[in-house]
Amino acid sequence: MPLGGCRSPEHEDRGFTRGRWFSHRPQLFSKAVFMMSSHTRGLLMICITILLWGVLAIALKYSLKFISVCTIIWFRFAFSCLFLVGYYLVRNPGSFAILKRPPILGIVAGLALCGNYYGFTVALDLTTPSNVQILIQLSPLLVAVIGITYFKEELTRLQILGFFIAALGFVLFYWDQIQHLVISKDSYLKGNLWVMFSALSWAVYAVCQKILVRTWTPLQTNLLIYVVASVVFLPAARFDELAGISDGTVWAVLLFMGANTLVAYAALSESLRLLPANEVSAMIVLNPLITLAIAAELTRRNVSWMPAENMTLLGYVGALALLLGVGCVVKKH
Repeated sequence: MPLGGCRSPEHEDRGFTRGRWFSHRPQLFSKAVFMMSSHTRGLLMICITILLWGVLAIALKYSLKFISVCTIIWFRFAFSCLFLVGYYLVRNPGSFAILKRPPILGIVAGLALCGNYYGFTVALDLTTPSNVQILIQLSPLLVAVIGITYFKEELTRLQILGFFIAALGFVLFYWDQIQHLVISKDSYLKGNLWVMFSALSWAVYAVCQKILVRTWTPLQTNLLIYVVASVVFLPAARFDELAGISDGTVWAVLLFMGANTLVAYAALSESLRLLPANEVSAMIVLNPLITLAIAAELTRRNVSWMPAENMTLLGYVGALALLLGVGCVVKKH
């Protein structure tokens, strides 16, 4: 998932970000990490986030061969929700106050994130991980536009250049994809519409979070958001699918996806504490490169559950241009 120019959901929860993520790591690893400079540790954390987000689309594509869209999404939200409930029961039970009188904006953010997860996952089911990961980068552009128009943020020359480069990259990438389809054109176009819906939903979520963190800690708002999302997808979740899973690999991938958001955002929070936010934002848009590399290798190996990635040089140039443009927009200066 993209950073979208928004502060990390866990950025301001000091009990979670000041090194406690490492408190249960092996002592030798912990010592090695803290012997690094702050900048090096920050780079390590952001690399962990980039890697996890880059692999996530591939894991989702694999799991969709065995489990329905809504069941996967419910499992991911329920996993995150249970973790945060356990965390607050131990660390700060008073934080459950947000559930007693939930802010309307928090509920809106939860519904928006539901739309983001659903659109992203359906798009993956209809198209390919590389296509979805590249096009979802529209979300930080939308967040930037909202910031400029609604929050009256300054539009810099670098951002103007970034919008131009991103638009050019989008055209090149889209043209290459439409000319070398390995799936039906109808599925591709429907998938792209779902990606755009997902990007718009993420932008709404990011703006809501930006306002909510003025009053609540990011982990508190996440708790409310995960509760809302878990309830929304509960009626559509098929527990018979989960009960029928006998393959340990499928369960391993499910658990990985459940933990992915928590670990990735924990690492992201630590990187934001150690590095400038614009540097982190510019680096995080590189995560689709991980997806592109893995997808290309799986295509080369003719993996049955992965649709062939038929990108040409023009497509790769377009993808890189789009990522470069997004990086310029979120970096600002």
